[in-house]
Amino acid sequence: MSHDHNTTHARSLSDNASRRTSLQSSRRALSSISTNLAATRVSKPEENKRRRHETRESGQENELSKPSSALSSSVSKGSFTDTLLIRHHFDVISSGVRDVTDSEDETSRSVYSDALHERPMEPQNPPVEYTEVRHSGRHDDLKNRHIGQKAEIAHVEEDDEEEEEEEEEEDEDEEEDDELELAAQQQPQEPKWSKAIFDELKYVMRKYSETTMDEDDEDTYDVTMVAEYAPEIFNYLHELEHKLSPDANYMDDQDELKWEMRAVLVDWVVQVHQRFNLLPETLYLTINYIDRFLSRRKVSLSRFQLVGAVALFIAAKYEEINCPTVQEVAYMADNAYTVEEFLKAESFMIDVLEFDMGWPGPMSFLRRTSKADDYDYETRTLAKYFLEITIMDHRFVASQPSWLAAGAHYLSRKMLNKGSWTELHVFYSGYTEEQLKPLARLYMEICSNAETSHKAIYEKYQERKYRRSSLFVQEFIRAMRPAGSE
Repeated sequence: MSHDHNTTHARSLSDNASRRTSLQSSRRALSSISTNLAATRVSKPEENKRRRHETRESGQENELSKPSSALSSSVSKGSFTDTLLIRHHFDVISSGVRDVTDSEDETSRSVYSDALHERPMEPQNPPVEYTEVRHSGRHDDLKNRHIGQKAEIAHVEEDDEEEEEEEEEEDEDEEEDDELELAAQQQPQEPKWSKAIFDELKYVMRKYSETTMDEDDEDTYDVTMVAEYAPEIFNYLHELEHKLSPDANYMDDQDELKWEMRAVLVDWVVQVHQRFNLLPETLYLTINYIDRFLSRRKVSLSRFQLVGAVALFIAAKYEEINCPTVQEVAYMADNAYTVEEFLKAESFMIDVLEFDMGWPGPMSFLRRTSKADDYDYETRTLAKYFLEITIMDHRFVASQPSWLAAGAHYLSRKMLNKGSWTELHVFYSGYTEEQLKPLARLYMEICSNAETSHKAIYEKYQERKYRRSSLFVQEFIRAMRPAGSE
């Protein structure tokens, strides 16, 4: 037993000694590896070559002079544990080392250079400081390349900024054009004035002011026409048409109403007016009351029809000999409002309008202008159609009725081939041909969509007593269109 114990103890001592020897050799190998790696890290390539050359001549080739792939075979003389320790420490220490052998030096340098060229992990637009530090010295070409790329990128960015600025300017121009077009549609239609127009009017007024009353003029002997007071009367009417004009943009202050709703209300008023067979002056006065009232008071949608019905009721009282009763007007409104509501609304509207009920409509000015062509019935009937379509279009809300009447008369004469716009027409109307041409074109534009823009008026003027004026205008427009345009 003691012999076996001694034998076992001797074996353990021998194993410990051999293990100690292996550990010492491993330490020496690791120390040699660390020393060589440190020398390799700080030495120049020429010194590395010289050291390797001296090592080869002495026949003592260092293990690190071989590629890492041959490390396992080069240390086969040691134990397996020593091999693992050496490989582990070698991998840890030499993980960031490049210039070890000639082959590793060239391979690592080429790989490093390729990595710099490809820059897979670098941002595409590196900062200038980063680019200069990273590629100084050995890689001036890469530095120049980066600078060129930055210059190209900057140039592209400048081009993009210029294109964006141009697009923004174009968008702003388009928005301005749209705003101007919208403003042109919403602003009141008014005649243009210039020095040449004033000079022409001044000349005509001087020429005909003393010759309008002569022995051949029938109005001179008609006491009801009061011809001697006509100039003063129409001067006063011109003052009233400005004084009693509604606000052209009153719909901007209304919360529940829109211009399209106004067109629907006016269409209903036209039908009621025709049903009662009222005078044309009553219709225009009704529209003036509606627009002036809406210019001063906000109205809810539920009371909008009441405003139109009450305005028609007041206008009929002012113009007609036999006006409809309040019960009849309420019935035409489908009895949506009681008689008491009508009477209260009537009193309130008159108070809001400040009892200024005598607005001069376009019919007074149309009769005055018709005097220049001896009150031609055909011309005046067609002009009535053009005048009536203006009440449907909100662009004419604040337009001067004298200008609208002159434009309607001018266009009627042109369509009926009644002759040119003479100086006598200028004298009685107060407007030159240059002021009426744009208005005539606007009339034609509205009439081109007659069935949609003013259906009730279009159907009204299809009757025989109006000489089927609306149908005549449609035939005239179709004849003016080029062949094949429809």
